[in-house]
Amino acid sequence: MVAPWIRLKGTSDHELHTLASNLDGNDGSTRSYEPGRIGPLGEKHISAHKRDLFPGPSSTHDLPRPSFGVPTAKTRLPVLHLLAAITALICLALGVAAVANERISWHLGVNNRQIIVLGFLLSIMNLCLGSVTPTLFLHVEARFGSSTLQNYNGILRNQVFSSRLGAVWRLTIGLTLALPLGLSVAYKTFTGGSSAIPVDAATVIGNDTYYGMFAPPGLQLMGEKTGVSLFSNATLPFAVASSRFQDAESGNSEPPLPTQPKPYGFNILLLNNESSAILDIPQPSYVSAVQALLADGESWNVSAPVYATVATFNHSSTKHKTAYEDYFSSFCQDAQESSGAYTHTSMMNEWSLVLLNHASPGDQSLQYIGLMPDPGIQESPPCEDFLPFARLYDINRQKCNGTWRITRGSIELVNGSCYGVILPEDQQEVIVHNSLFFGVWYMPSLVEFLGQFATSRANSEWTSPYTATALAAMVWSRISVLNTPISRNELNFKAPSELARLTPEKAGLTYQVNDSAQHIRPTLRKSGLLGFVLAIQPLLIILVLALTATMFHSAPLGKGFGLVSIMSGIDRDSLDYLAGATLSGKLTRSVKLVMRPTHYHNEKDVIEYHVMPPCFRERPMRSDRLTPKIVYH
Repeated sequence: MVAPWIRLKGTSDHELHTLASNLDGNDGSTRSYEPGRIGPLGEKHISAHKRDLFPGPSSTHDLPRPSFGVPTAKTRLPVLHLLAAITALICLALGVAAVANERISWHLGVNNRQIIVLGFLLSIMNLCLGSVTPTLFLHVEARFGSSTLQNYNGILRNQVFSSRLGAVWRLTIGLTLALPLGLSVAYKTFTGGSSAIPVDAATVIGNDTYYGMFAPPGLQLMGEKTGVSLFSNATLPFAVASSRFQDAESGNSEPPLPTQPKPYGFNILLLNNESSAILDIPQPSYVSAVQALLADGESWNVSAPVYATVATFNHSSTKHKTAYEDYFSSFCQDAQESSGAYTHTSMMNEWSLVLLNHASPGDQSLQYIGLMPDPGIQESPPCEDFLPFARLYDINRQKCNGTWRITRGSIELVNGSCYGVILPEDQQEVIVHNSLFFGVWYMPSLVEFLGQFATSRANSEWTSPYTATALAAMVWSRISVLNTPISRNELNFKAPSELARLTPEKAGLTYQVNDSAQHIRPTLRKSGLLGFVLAIQPLLIILVLALTATMFHSAPLGKGFGLVSIMSGIDRDSLDYLAGATLSGKLTRSVKLVMRPTHYHNEKDVIEYHVMPPCFRERPMRSDRLTPKIVYH
């Protein structure tokens, strides 16, 4: 028998030349050796020479060599692929819960733990996707591609720059490598969201929750305890938000009046263009206790039914003109005879501001105010001259609702409403029986706040909202620094007898409220696009498994396709095309790897692999298909 033409791996040309010169073939002739090939040599002589080159146990030379391969039939969905899909779907569900569920996302919102968890889940999903995509790519290459050995090698090694890899596969593998990088960037762009959970304020801070006519932390008893600094702090956010601004087309412009109740600062609620409310707020110790619990970016939203000091424009001057003028004359004459009830301040620009109210102590529920031509710095205008310019506002205490946002450094009113429900008489005592002397303390602040409506903003639609806000803030700030328990203890203030008979609770200056609170933390936005970012990899896994199980089930390769399967079924005669690549792993040309399922007479089905150049036409170049449910060896 003539042995096949082979080169013994590791044998030099000189050794093979010597071996071929001294051994006779079966036909009695002597064969000479040509570099690059050897044969045909006697099998026994070659085996003996191989024993010399690769020594091993002599007892195994003539025994049948064991087979370590595991025969199997091709399954539509390998178990590991199913586990990868299930794992990816579980990660998707956990990712969605980490974003969409308020309580889970709130707990994960500390120290960027939500971002860390989502990054970890995306990494697991990427590993699952990477375990199934090579199988699909191999099937696509075997069915529709050029079926080159270099393409299979690049797909299996998942290397974009693999030698002689097709351009399509370079792009495809590059995209699969770039996908997790893109997703890791994409999900981090959904910042700016928040998650909230309800909290029991009394339990968290350890005290009952009280509201009242308080100043925020840091503003209590500020300055000379007149209320002027508190007035300025309360009204400044309103003044800034409603101030004029430069418009490129029309020059100086004003913002439009709000159509719904709009909050400003920590307690101003503009109800409409004729009415404004100053809401009572949580007591300072409550606010400070909450602020101490908050981390950067966190906040509490606190909602509560509260009382408010409300100023509303009175239409008596138009509805009951005669009665209004008679009452005004009597009211003004009485004020002229008392100190600080009828006050005039020149603005030094031919205009002046006039404030008229009841003598203190007395009823401050009616406030006349107006801008009029200046009669002179030292001259108070006669009552009949002020009458045409006077605007009457009612001041009272009402029931309202408010929602505040408390952060580490501030408290801000974010929503509110009032229903026009006036509180009982006892809760009005702080206004109707009190010594407040507004004209003595507030005229410069009122000029600063309202003076613009005599000149630069004359005839502005914001005149009435500004006036109502100014009067409500004036009354509230003055009472807050004089009559709350903190102020009374600090100033040793003696309230009028009518007010002194009431406790702060009965007077509505401070009262317990069962409020509702939410603790809010910054998290990722609950966006459908974020859900899509999380779902991309699981959806791709399902698509890959569906295609592999249907369109490519008959392709002659399985999940275990690789070096072992190729070597197990390789046609040894075709390996000469790979000579020279033992170390480099590179070939000068693309070579085909043709797969052919074959049935032998011994009833063993195998898959044969043939390596050949693309120009070779002796055998069909397209791989054959598997027979279903057949075990291949």
